[in-house]
Amino acid sequence: MQMKKSKSQLTILIFTLASLIALAGIQIKWIMKAAEMQEAQFNHSVNMAMNRIVENLATDQAICREVSNCLRKGVAGSCCIMMKNRKEWANMGAMIKNDLKYYGINLDFEFDIVENKTGIKTSQGNSVYFSDNLEKALQKSGFELRIKFPEKRDFIIAQIGYIFIFSIALLILVTLSFIMIFAYYKKEKRLTENIVDFINNITHEFKTPLTNISLANSMILKTDKVENDEKLTFYSQVIKTEHNKLKQRVEELLKASFSEAGTPLLNESIDVSQVIENVTETYAVQIKEKGGSFSFIKEGDNFNVSGNIDLFHIAIGNIIDNSIKYCTSVPEIKISLISGKNSISIEVADNGIGIAKDLQQQIFEKYYRVPTGNIHDNNGFGLGLFQVRNIVTKMGGRISVTSKKGKGSSFFLVFPVSINK
Repeated sequence: MQMKKSKSQLTILIFTLASLIALAGIQIKWIMKAAEMQEAQFNHSVNMAMNRIVENLATDQAICREVSNCLRKGVAGSCCIMMKNRKEWANMGAMIKNDLKYYGINLDFEFDIVENKTGIKTSQGNSVYFSDNLEKALQKSGFELRIKFPEKRDFIIAQIGYIFIFSIALLILVTLSFIMIFAYYKKEKRLTENIVDFINNITHEFKTPLTNISLANSMILKTDKVENDEKLTFYSQVIKTEHNKLKQRVEELLKASFSEAGTPLLNESIDVSQVIENVTETYAVQIKEKGGSFSFIKEGDNFNVSGNIDLFHIAIGNIIDNSIKYCTSVPEIKISLISGKNSISIEVADNGIGIAKDLQQQIFEKYYRVPTGNIHDNNGFGLGLFQVRNIVTKMGGRISVTSKKGKGSSFFLVFPVSINK
């Protein structure tokens, strides 16, 4: 069904959108993870550089002497305050810069030798790094070398920049693909609606000529010349039969588009018994031509259901029409109508060619036609039983079939009893 297909497409679109959101979340998490890995790598490089810096400081006697003097004087626990204008402090900065560059760190930095009042030997902050190994070079414990990188955050972002750009590009590409799919979905939906409108217009245009044909044929049948001429009467009956077939096909298309568009059925009380009698009368000429017969048995007293009487006519007519068409012998169609306390059941049994067991569930699908071997004279759109199922379902009923190849088929329809009697 087109409506079912449309719902499936909408479900896929919603799933795609959810997947896109999930992908965006995964990309963001991946970028954050990459940032953490870059920061861990940076921290490792800094720690390696710190060890190298301390070792190199220990080999420079001038720097060691000045730092030792600074620490002995102890001004606010910081050597930078006393030494920032001295040559040794500048030399110390140059040495630190070279050692950082040796490990690939080319960021601006600030450094100091400060008193460690916390008792923690080694600690790290977001952009500040410490070393407590200076006592080995300076014979002074309780102080540490501190290096700060004010631009560390910008450096980490720059390192993962290509990953970020690639991720954003991928998300944009997927988003554009989703937008295109959604646009195609809307286009297909509009096309489907246009097709339904076209079918409605065409079928409505056919209805008037069909009505005129039926009226003209009825008038011809009433003339004395036709009544007394067996051949003309036969031709007139052929016109009537083919008119009914064409009318039914037009109604099938009209009602198919009607039900597929989601329009609810009119709730009116339907006398099932009367409808079956009317339908069998409509097909009386066809079954008579083949030498066949109808039998109609009913049990109970309440045969009323709720629904649309025109659609119900089509449902019963389609089943009977198939029973006649798909019969290679003299057709015998038996209809049983049973009224229960809460439901009404209809059985339409025939002696046709039957349906293979593995095909019985497919016969209610749209455009599906059962392979009929050498039988090629049965034309149709594959809409008949599809339409029957739609009508029965919309009336709150259910339909099933049992069949044996070469033995015939039985269709079972069950409806809830209408409260309107």
